[in-house]
Amino acid sequence: MIKNDEPSAASAATVDPAINSLPLFYKAPVVLNVEQHGNCGLADSNSFAFAREAIAVPLDMSEFVPVVRDYPIVFSDAEQPTPLAVLGFKQNQNLFLEEDDTWRADRYIPAYVRRYPFIVTEISAENRQLLAIDTASERFIPSVSDEQMSRRLFNDDSAPTELAQAAINFCNAFHQEHLRTIEFCQALKDAKLLVANHADMQLPDGTRYTLNGFRVIDEKIFRELPADTLSEWNKKGWLDFVILHFASRQNWQTLLDLNALRAQAQNA
Repeated sequence: MIKNDEPSAASAATVDPAINSLPLFYKAPVVLNVEQHGNCGLADSNSFAFAREAIAVPLDMSEFVPVVRDYPIVFSDAEQPTPLAVLGFKQNQNLFLEEDDTWRADRYIPAYVRRYPFIVTEISAENRQLLAIDTASERFIPSVSDEQMSRRLFNDDSAPTELAQAAINFCNAFHQEHLRTIEFCQALKDAKLLVANHADMQLPDGTRYTLNGFRVIDEKIFRELPADTLSEWNKKGWLDFVILHFASRQNWQTLLDLNALRAQAQNA
């Protein structure tokens, strides 16, 4: 099912977690400040419609444990590799969304998805992070009404509300894990462990799909790493993440099963 030779002729999709240089999902992010956004808010919603066309989303390595239950874990084919959770294999089809745009019950929702529409903007020179929000999100409220006061992002005293503070804490934690993940991925790249790959998926009716544009850890090269490298990675806990990546290969079958369920529902 997963191969690292040349892909054969089939309907093809490519793992690409970025859109027009902006992070995936984000269209009009702006840094929040009380002068401009003192009366803005965030609508409550359990809809993930913004992720309907995503076939992969970025991961932090701390998520590998819950992710390995549901998703294949791969790495982006980029200068700076990033772990990705694969959500589907057909172009623009996230298999983990229900018809009503809720996430499938009992499936882990990646933190990158839960973070939206917020995001951290880092000011490197000042070594600080600022909270931003995608103003194109359906959840963004430019000006709250009296009935929406509980959804405000700033209090009357200009301090962040509990809602905004929770977003700040979540995004900062995500950002810190992202920095650790970059270090891990750079080590994989430096050790020449990441190799180009693609997945060939064949449905019961004979229809075939190819998902390409990603990398995986070469198990043979990994098994031949020097003892001192393995010792160092073991101390950092990185060996656990490599093994979880290997274990996630079982979830390509999960994608096929979910696709079959969707096809049955559509036929019904």
